[in-house]
Amino acid sequence: MGKQKRERRRPHKENPTGLPSVRDFEATETENTANEDREIALHRVYEEIQSANVEEKLSGLQTIESMSCDSALAIQIAKSGIAKLIGPLLVDKNVLVRASSATALRFIADNGDTEAHASLLEDDIMTPLCTLLKQYYTDWQPKADQNKKGIGTDEQEAFIQAVTLLWTLCEHNEQAVKCCNEEDLVPVLIKFFNVTTYGIEIVTVIVQCLLSLSEDNIVAIKQLKCCEDTLIQFLCMETNDTNLSEVVCLKTAISGLLINLTECIGNNPINTVCKVINVLSDTLSIDCKQVLSNLVSILPHEKNAFSSSAKKKVQQGRRILGAQQQALEILANLCSEDQENENESDLDDSDIETEVTDDVCMDDKLYKTIFSLPLEIVEVFNSCNIVKKVWDKTKAVDKDTIEILEQNVEGRSVLKQMHTLNCRAYLCLNNLMLNLEIDALGGVENIYRMWMEMGRVVFKDAKLNDIELLESATAAMRADIQKLSEAKANIFNRLTLVDILPMLNGERQCSNANVQVNLIRMLGNLALILMNSDTLEARELIKHISTFLLDTSMSEPKIWIIAESLDAIMDIYAEDDSDQLASEINLLEKLQTLIPQFKNKMRQQKKTLGDNIAVVSTVNANITRFMKYKEKRIKDL
Repeated sequence: MGKQKRERRRPHKENPTGLPSVRDFEATETENTANEDREIALHRVYEEIQSANVEEKLSGLQTIESMSCDSALAIQIAKSGIAKLIGPLLVDKNVLVRASSATALRFIADNGDTEAHASLLEDDIMTPLCTLLKQYYTDWQPKADQNKKGIGTDEQEAFIQAVTLLWTLCEHNEQAVKCCNEEDLVPVLIKFFNVTTYGIEIVTVIVQCLLSLSEDNIVAIKQLKCCEDTLIQFLCMETNDTNLSEVVCLKTAISGLLINLTECIGNNPINTVCKVINVLSDTLSIDCKQVLSNLVSILPHEKNAFSSSAKKKVQQGRRILGAQQQALEILANLCSEDQENENESDLDDSDIETEVTDDVCMDDKLYKTIFSLPLEIVEVFNSCNIVKKVWDKTKAVDKDTIEILEQNVEGRSVLKQMHTLNCRAYLCLNNLMLNLEIDALGGVENIYRMWMEMGRVVFKDAKLNDIELLESATAAMRADIQKLSEAKANIFNRLTLVDILPMLNGERQCSNANVQVNLIRMLGNLALILMNSDTLEARELIKHISTFLLDTSMSEPKIWIIAESLDAIMDIYAEDDSDQLASEINLLEKLQTLIPQFKNKMRQQKKTLGDNIAVVSTVNANITRFMKYKEKRIKDL
């Protein structure tokens, strides 16, 4: 996981005069001056936007676009009521004003996150936005526009920016989706599915917008069902050297939209899903290393501006990386299923006392495979070599490439995109592990090899503050070792205490609860695998893991993490042949000390558990029965 350098604390010297120091005074003055300058600049920009002069209006909108690149400023601008100023300009008669207005609002939404989205919607940005899109639906003739000098390009830009703004809002805010349903926007957007008339760029942004709009939205899905055949035909589009990135993006987005259509209606046409998997496989087949190599040769090593042709090539490369990220997300969703649970009633303040019998079942685990994929889909996964293609996307960028790309803004954006791609690949791999059989994953040896390589990333390469990578990679490791545990693979027989120390230390060092739980579950599954090795070394490792889990349960403040540790303990000692080991580590005595603390923390935190209520209620229901059963077994030793 990497070590974090400890910051040396120096004793604080009180100011004997009680007056602010010159340095503090100057810092405060600088901050106040910056805030005042910002307020003055914003006031000037707002005046320009409201000017009757088109040039001033455009200047103000471009300034808003530039200022909104800063996240804090984007939020401030959104909260200042900017939607009331710029919103009406979305339907201005001047096409340049419409395009600049949509672009400025899109930058605010993209960089201001949820706070900006909420402010824009609160100030009713949806009314002029919907009005603009409906105007394009009834009035826009792109081929006719292109006969007029410059008009076609400007109208296209205005339309694309407006749809992208709608896409961002629908992706992050339920209110925007609800408004689209009320305004009946889906039929408006469907009109632009014609590549010949509107071009591939417009069709792609329309599909991306509908993908967000149709997520768990039965109203939109029903309206889109009439276009299903058209969407499937898009999957047959041919690519060539000039249109590769555009067609890959379009076909990948359409794949996601088709999955939304098949899932939400409740029917699952296997034929369509198999076609989608083949498309996603083609998307992932594109070599990331080659894409990065091309970008490294194009991107300047200095901060100088580069040519429009170079910019176009960079955009094409980044589109492919974006399509691959989307492909991984679609595949991950294909291999997942909502796990709604109704265990809240189990969290009662009173202990659950039930008669303990010898056939008490302790293996109702929450993290086992929830459902199996249809055989046809598994066969397509195998024929397309999906697992390997997903695994390839987990590979980090090499140091030389990082050094080159870090030298300019565009390069740093590419590195961020690659980091996200790696994380999505791990999450996709996690879902594949949970839902495919051992053979489909390449066999025990291949699963073990992946686990070891992921371990190097988590415990050696990753930075301790890189939570996104740690969370996704440990999730994949957890699923991986669980698969090995289910197969009772006796493959860790050479493991030593030194080998498992990174996992023990990693759990202690990382403050993120999801990462901690993934590591706890890994250790639990590792102990289960070691149970298959009847050696002194394996027994000693199991003792170390058990002691660690019990210590975690004693010291951890979060009831969810305590429950996961106790659940792992019950897994390890569920079998009768573990009785002697349980006796040697004084398991029952330690649990008797732990349980009152567990019950107390459960009562205190039960209203804040959210999705973690299932594991807490399961442990609450089972721990007393487990102890009574184990007590009877140990007495008979």
